[in-house]
Amino acid sequence: MYSVSKSATSARNAAVEMRSLVGSTVPVVTAKALTFTVQRAQADIKAEMPRVFQGGATPYTLNATRIETATATNLVARVAVKDRSSNNGTLPEDYLLPQVDGGRRKEKRFERNLRYAGVLGSGQRAVLGRSVPANLLTPQGNLKRGEIQRILTATRTAFDPAQRKTGSARSRKNARNAPYFVGGLDRVSIVGGELSVKKGAMAPGVYRREPGGGILPILVFVRKPPSYRPRLDFAGIARRTAEREFARTFQRLLAAATR
Repeated sequence: MYSVSKSATSARNAAVEMRSLVGSTVPVVTAKALTFTVQRAQADIKAEMPRVFQGGATPYTLNATRIETATATNLVARVAVKDRSSNNGTLPEDYLLPQVDGGRRKEKRFERNLRYAGVLGSGQRAVLGRSVPANLLTPQGNLKRGEIQRILTATRTAFDPAQRKTGSARSRKNARNAPYFVGGLDRVSIVGGELSVKKGAMAPGVYRREPGGGILPILVFVRKPPSYRPRLDFAGIARRTAEREFARTFQRLLAAATR
């Protein structure tokens, strides 16, 4: 009788310990394992970016993902693309998601400025000309930020309160002598006001004055937004990381918690 009673007491104690383990320890361990797994998935996605993107990935692109951590009461963890910009530039989700899912590129911030100023027409996008000098481009093949700013300033589209845009003769002269100008339109907006332009054979776009009197198309305005094919297997990388990492991470953390 004694041994039976002692055995029953041990069983009850074991059941109590098991319920306590399942009710408190396991959810905490699961949340930690989920969070560690998505952190590893984020690192794996980041490591893949330089391989699939032309010219590698910029620091801005490498930092374009975010993590939502799991808790004991919400056993869900996610790695996702940021939906906010830290420098008022193009949103990471606007330029990165087309690289993930494919499809049309969304409007960039400088295109929006050109549109607000009446330079870029409704539905148009600005794409690079075919012969843009390499010194104007980043290693990824994009126009350098400094050149974009010069274009916006010359075409009266830089919406910066610190830039004093006046209608003085000097402002108009500086605009006419700026290296960049908009061609192919009846009337363009420049620093200091508007400037009538004789519409010729050139395609609508932003041109650069070259030494010797030549001009070079830097940005061409097109009706059809550029489209991308899928390059970054975001979901696939995250899934494979989860399949590889979660179970062993959970077992390691649970063993450490129950010692």
